[in-house]
Amino acid sequence: MAHSQSLSNDSWLHFITSNPRRGCKYLGFCACLAFIFLSLTWLRDDERPIDKPLLTSTKPPANIPFKEAPVSSPDSEPGLEDAGPILNNLTVAFPPLPPADDEEYVSLCLAIKDQPGDLDEFLAHYYYHHGVRRFYVMDDGSDPPLSYTPNFGIPPFAVPRSAVTFTYIPRVPDRPQPFQHTIYADYCVKNFGERHTWMGFFDADEFLEMRRATTLVDWLHQWEKNETVGALSVNWITHNSGGQQKRPQSDTRKGFRRCVVDRPDGRNADEENSHVKSFAKTALFDGVNSVHNMRTAYGTVSVGEKGDECMIKRVPITHDVWALHHYSVKSREQFLEKQQRGSPNNHHAAGEFWDRIEDADDYECPELASYVP
Repeated sequence: MAHSQSLSNDSWLHFITSNPRRGCKYLGFCACLAFIFLSLTWLRDDERPIDKPLLTSTKPPANIPFKEAPVSSPDSEPGLEDAGPILNNLTVAFPPLPPADDEEYVSLCLAIKDQPGDLDEFLAHYYYHHGVRRFYVMDDGSDPPLSYTPNFGIPPFAVPRSAVTFTYIPRVPDRPQPFQHTIYADYCVKNFGERHTWMGFFDADEFLEMRRATTLVDWLHQWEKNETVGALSVNWITHNSGGQQKRPQSDTRKGFRRCVVDRPDGRNADEENSHVKSFAKTALFDGVNSVHNMRTAYGTVSVGEKGDECMIKRVPITHDVWALHHYSVKSREQFLEKQQRGSPNNHHAAGEFWDRIEDADDYECPELASYVP
């Protein structure tokens, strides 16, 4: 039976104790009202502005300083065999990374000797900034062999060992010359070419830069459709020592930021940047004309970025779509070490080459200095 009279403050306790069931309902109703009131209060507090707004950004800053993570001893170094694009709170990749070429549409072949640090930077640059997932490293008699290196890449950006195929080539006095031609044709293309559509032939001191909103893989896909093209060539941008006598503490791309002009006037550098390096369609590869130019089959030709046919050199020099930064001398100390190692072709006269690069007109060229890794 319903009760219409209200309870006074003096009678509420008597009401509850004399009618337990009704008292419980009354207390429950009061508890619900209290919960609703407190919830509304909390929500209003959350909507109040705080003194310092949160700073968020979906884009990396225009120029992110590089900070290398400390490298621990080999005994404590974590396993990096299956590492992918490793990022941490100390270092952020820059510029934004392209998609990985997991199908191994393109591969790189290089000959190298006793340069584990240079190899690390080379692998990290192409693995992260160009998405390359297959490297054929032709170890030209390193001691110890470069394949003994426990980890690859620039910490914390590891390059998995599964992306690198090593071939160790002992140095013997009677090997054919120029031997780098043999490395490219017999060791790389003959053994591995059919696994890829394109193969690039670079040295460990050559770093590619894509200059438009296109990736290396997309750029090569565009030229794959052209049946008259057997190879695609990219012009050098040659870096000098920048006056440095000793090896810099930073990596190569950050340490050397001055380049030889394309067409030197007065102090001539033999138009160093007219030289090219190439990516070849493996199905059309027909031999090596020089380390700068691959011979291609069925009447196809090697072309530059404008579709112009070229050989060892390409003039006029252009770098509109891409450029190959060539750190040919580095510091004086590193240049002398390079001469001591020797090259597979042994064709440079040390003093003459150094003077030609160092005496040429130059300019500031920091394009790759901000790259991380």
